[in-house]
Amino acid sequence: MTTAMFKTGMNRSILNKDFFQTILDRVYGPNTAQTTSWSRQDLDSSASILSNISSGDADEDDDNDFDGDDLSSSTGSDGLHISDNTEESCPMNDMTGHFLYRIEYNTSAKSMLPSLPSDNRPSNGSFTISATSRLEPHPSAAGELWVVIKSKPIDTALIELTNIMAQLQGGTFAEEYDLVKDLTGFRNSHIREIELAELAWKVGGAMARISTKVYNVLRNDSQQLYTLCLEYLDPAMGNITHMNSTDQALTTWSPDDIHLALRDLASLHAQFLGQEDKLLNMSFLENPTRSMIKVLRPAYEAMVKTNRKNDPDLFSQFMSETMLDYLTHSDEYWAVLEKSPRTLIHGDFNTRNICLRLDPSTGAQQLCAYDWELSCCHVPQRDVVEFLSFVLPPGSPEWPHYIEYHRLALKASFKSLTSSSLSSVTIPSSREYLEVAKIALLDFASLRVAMYGISNAFKQVDWLPRVISSVEAQVKRLGPVRCTQDRVLQESKL
Repeated sequence: MTTAMFKTGMNRSILNKDFFQTILDRVYGPNTAQTTSWSRQDLDSSASILSNISSGDADEDDDNDFDGDDLSSSTGSDGLHISDNTEESCPMNDMTGHFLYRIEYNTSAKSMLPSLPSDNRPSNGSFTISATSRLEPHPSAAGELWVVIKSKPIDTALIELTNIMAQLQGGTFAEEYDLVKDLTGFRNSHIREIELAELAWKVGGAMARISTKVYNVLRNDSQQLYTLCLEYLDPAMGNITHMNSTDQALTTWSPDDIHLALRDLASLHAQFLGQEDKLLNMSFLENPTRSMIKVLRPAYEAMVKTNRKNDPDLFSQFMSETMLDYLTHSDEYWAVLEKSPRTLIHGDFNTRNICLRLDPSTGAQQLCAYDWELSCCHVPQRDVVEFLSFVLPPGSPEWPHYIEYHRLALKASFKSLTSSSLSSVTIPSSREYLEVAKIALLDFASLRVAMYGISNAFKQVDWLPRVISSVEAQVKRLGPVRCTQDRVLQESKL
């Protein structure tokens, strides 16, 4: 399956001198560096679960190199958004995916003067560039900046693509999935990362600190154009580690690394903890709820049975029965989840979408997370159990330790941020937190891992057997969630 199946995309003519000049203005400050040329480079990109569903590239016969004066502007005066009333045409299906560009620039002696700091917050819902803003140190007299252009297909194209996979499986699964295809988490995926980039600039804090830097955003709903310009995370620069580490995760991620990632993840979770009402009202998020899971249940039960039929060695009888049991009792489990403090989670928090990098101001390592398309409102344990499924060996006895470490980090971060309006939010006890983590693990297995299984039927996912083995081993090791819903609710203070 290639991007040719998508009926949306970015016309390459949009990547003109004004577009790249806006990036330089945002990175170094206005009128500091002047674009001289830009060229597309090779990029080996692997994104979130979405990259398993769709892969491919734009037409490689097109010229990749452009002189800075080749094309005229099609960006707005602020350089950061193309509005819906833009008159420039945007032919569909040109570029969808990740594209690496090198921008070459010159600077003047005047532009090398130091500028004052600025918080550079957005105004009126879009990024603005102040006279003193910059995201990076001053550039040299001449140099280059490498950036990644991420062009996203509209959500309906992705939803239909997942439905095609379901229809090719046939039977009950095809029938049930077609009924709920719009509720499986991909709706609004084309705007979610753009909206979250703007949210990060509004709220700052941990979300902005651990996210990749966004230099430019193009959004035009009428032309189905959804593009972000991101910093290029290049391990060759020496400040990035643990990137694309899934195949070597068990040897790459040390206990110290895991603690660091969970600590920084907890700071993100603390920033939005207890703000369920606000998060549930953010229309660009696709938030799972008790009522939604009830609607999804028949489709996912059929999905689990299809995976078991397709690959019984991968989806064991125990694992399949565990998933079906969770779905059967999902209403009870979600009654517990909705009484537990929820927050904004990454939603795809694993070694394919995170790395560690050096903080230039302190020299210390910190978490960096990217590909936020599946972010939603959920219990914080949901991110934790997915991460541990990727970085710990199957059967590891360390799960309770790391879950408790995250709880303590969450408690510490939340305490430092708590306002009077959130004073009623209580961090669960160690026992309660672990019980909810068990439910989150079942949720991850029954919804996300099951979807991985369908994707695996069309494009082999090499790391999937290890992750499933890890999940299965922990379900057995951690034991069942405490007896019944009534007992959980009776013993819980949530």
